[in-house]
Amino acid sequence: MTISLIELTKKLINQPSITPKDHNCQNIIACYLKSLKFNIELMNFYDTHNIWAYRNGQHKQKQQHTTTLLFLGHTDVVSPGNTQNWKYPPFSGLINNGVLYGRGASDMKGALAAMLIAAQHFIQRHPNHKKKIAFLFTSDEEGSGKNGTIKAVQQLIERNEHIEYCIVGEPSSQNKLGDVIKNGRRGSCTGKLIIQGSSGHVAYPQFLINPIHLTIPMLFDLMNIKWDQKNSIIFPKTSIQITNINTVPANCTTHNITPDQLILNFNLRFSDQSSIKSIQNNINKILSMHSLNYHIYWDPCISEPYFSNPGKLTNVVTNIITKHYHYNIIPRLETTGGISDGRFIAKTGSEVLELGALNHTIHKFNEHIKLTDLKLLSYFYFKIMEKMLL
Repeated sequence: MTISLIELTKKLINQPSITPKDHNCQNIIACYLKSLKFNIELMNFYDTHNIWAYRNGQHKQKQQHTTTLLFLGHTDVVSPGNTQNWKYPPFSGLINNGVLYGRGASDMKGALAAMLIAAQHFIQRHPNHKKKIAFLFTSDEEGSGKNGTIKAVQQLIERNEHIEYCIVGEPSSQNKLGDVIKNGRRGSCTGKLIIQGSSGHVAYPQFLINPIHLTIPMLFDLMNIKWDQKNSIIFPKTSIQITNINTVPANCTTHNITPDQLILNFNLRFSDQSSIKSIQNNINKILSMHSLNYHIYWDPCISEPYFSNPGKLTNVVTNIITKHYHYNIIPRLETTGGISDGRFIAKTGSEVLELGALNHTIHKFNEHIKLTDLKLLSYFYFKIMEKMLL
């Protein structure tokens, strides 16, 4: 299949694959990889599409184990929101002044296309490569992820697949492509808190319990908790963010009645110095101190922190980027940002590294990527293949 990097990126962006829908992205990818003589396996679970593709290296003995380099990614994107806030239609992949616009341009359809084109160039130049190259893409990374990479990896582990090295195409870069690479992420947990009050007329406060008033001093204490017992040498400190506050009844149109309930949603990103248990204990302690009538519900989808010790892959990627920039940039290893599916691959014992586009427009209106960055990213992936697979 002959297609350019820009054309392939646009073709993927044209698919409105809002999580967990794939909208033909993986069919496009499967057809492309089949033309490169990859073995293709679809691992679909319920509403989630997963594709596992691999191309074996050359063996001296049929049963000999060979090193695997995996490229990990996702075909789903978050909703574009109000499309009127976009300069161009979010699934058009329109290019203007050397910049490609569209939902997924940076997160992470641009990286997927860069990986695939890099593989084509690598195979054309090294058709008899000695080691195994693999791809694992899911259609549900931005959502719950419960039927995505985690289940595909479970199957791979059960069949004794060995994955020594993994590149994740998440948008890791900050100011210049490759200036930040990530070898871990903090954990994440989400909760919903319901504070019970008693509604009444605002003129008679003695006959009501206002849950808003009860919540304000509690929130002050909650925001000032020191979550970690000590600073982590690997991760940023644990933090909490309130993501939404509503009252019940929410549709009250008068100004002289107080609500029955306050509903508060929150999320914590936590380091290795905290745990789900310690976080829950701290929050319950604060709530009890304020003598609140409350219920708290924890989302069962909890992500633990993961960290991948730097090794051969980290050295190779660092050297490639540093050499390209003639030592003006030496990539920084970080564990900042949101969660990623790299955590599931790390459980296999693989060395995991995240290298992708700039992240300053991801999940925003007018998400975009510079064409020069897209081409450079594909070049980086190609050079990684050369250094790791030959």
